[in-house]
Amino acid sequence: MDYNTTQQTNESMNVSSSDERLLGMLSHLSIFFGGIILPIILWATQKDKSKFVSYNSLLALFYHISYTVLIIFYVIFMVVILLLMGVGFGSMHKHSGGDMPAVMIIFMIILYAGMFLLIFAGIGYGIYLAIKTYQGKLVSIPVLGKIVYKKVFGHDKY
Repeated sequence: MDYNTTQQTNESMNVSSSDERLLGMLSHLSIFFGGIILPIILWATQKDKSKFVSYNSLLALFYHISYTVLIIFYVIFMVVILLLMGVGFGSMHKHSGGDMPAVMIIFMIILYAGMFLLIFAGIGYGIYLAIKTYQGKLVSIPVLGKIVYKKVFGHDKY
């Protein structure tokens, strides 16, 4: 997309409104207090009024959904791995007095650290998106951003 088209798109969004920037920011910050409910409400009420709020609320909605699905898959992965390790170590060390092997403890620490890292990285990225949105910038998430942009603006970003 050339510069003139980008400029026209930015001008047609009226990003200068502090209310629109605030609503866009709140849709991303709903990761703390509203989950997917707040972005749905903001999108439903603002989709015809503001493309900026519509874009950010849909982006936040899809981000929250994909983030939640990713965490659910990780938890399922953790449970399966820990069950398999427990069964494996349980059968190997049946007569060892019931002590949990150090390898399993280390592996559990690594899995839990990965889960907390995933949670805090997702929340941190949501805060980053909220800050950039409040600054009036049209932020994008790698795969989701293109899909949402096309849905809201009717054409590809690039």
